[in-house]
Amino acid sequence: MNINPKIKQNLQLKKKALSLLSKAIAKIVIKFRLPRNEFLALFDEKLVLEAQRLDPDATHVALAIRTGIDRRYISKHLKGEMPRAKPDKLSVILEDIRWTAHKYYQSTKIPKLGPFKTFQSICEQRAPGSLTYQAILEELITNGSLKDLGVKVEIVNLNQIVDETEVAFSNLTAKQIDRTVGTLTYNFSEKNIKDRYIQKTIYSTQIHPKNFPQLHLDFQNLINGYYKEVTQKLIEYEDDVEADTYPQYGISFLEYKTKE
Repeated sequence: MNINPKIKQNLQLKKKALSLLSKAIAKIVIKFRLPRNEFLALFDEKLVLEAQRLDPDATHVALAIRTGIDRRYISKHLKGEMPRAKPDKLSVILEDIRWTAHKYYQSTKIPKLGPFKTFQSICEQRAPGSLTYQAILEELITNGSLKDLGVKVEIVNLNQIVDETEVAFSNLTAKQIDRTVGTLTYNFSEKNIKDRYIQKTIYSTQIHPKNFPQLHLDFQNLINGYYKEVTQKLIEYEDDVEADTYPQYGISFLEYKTKE
C-alpha cells in the first residue's frame, strides 16, 4: 500500500516523539521503582479524565475514540471505579517475609531455604513459575530490603520502597514534568505568540565534556543572581493574602545534558 510521503513523515515524527516520551517515563519508573501496573492503570484513567476536561460534552463513544480505551470502561474511569492494579510481587513478598518473621520466628530473620515458612516457599507461592527465589533475593538485596546471612535472610528495611527522601524527590520530579507539560501544551494552544509562557532553551554542541563541571559552577552563580531577582519580582506582585490562595505562577530553571 502506497502512503503519501508527507503522511509517512508525520507518522515517523510521532513515533519518534512517543519513543522519547516513553524513554523519559521509563527513566522515572526505574529510578524511583514505581509500580508499572499501577502507572498503566492510572494512565488510562487520566487519559479519560483529561479528554473529558477538554470537552465536557463529549459522549462516551467520542472519549473512547480519542483515548483508544474500550468504551465499556469509559464510565468506570470517569467515576474512579476501575479496579486498581494489584501490588507488585516484590512488595507482596516482602510483606509476607515481614509477617512470617514476626509471627513464627519473633525476629527479623527467616530461613532462606525449605518448603515451609521460608524465603524460598514465600517466593514460590507469590511468584510461581515467573521468577526464581534466587533472582528475587538478588533484587531485594540490591534495593536494600534484605540481607543474605547464608542459611537465613534478614529484613533490613521493613518499608522497602518507602524512603522519605526518594519519595520526596519522585514527587518533585513529577511536579516538574507536570509544569513543563503545562507550559508546552498551553503554548501549543495559544496562537498569540506574545501571550505564550516563557519557553526558551539555550545549548551548545561544541563544549568538551571536561569543561562541564566548571560551566556548571558558572551557571550556578548566574542562576543564583537571577533567582534573587525573580523572587523579588514575584513578591512585588503578591497580594496580602494567605499562601496557596491562588494558583502557582512562576518560572523554573533547568540545567540539562543529553547522553545521545
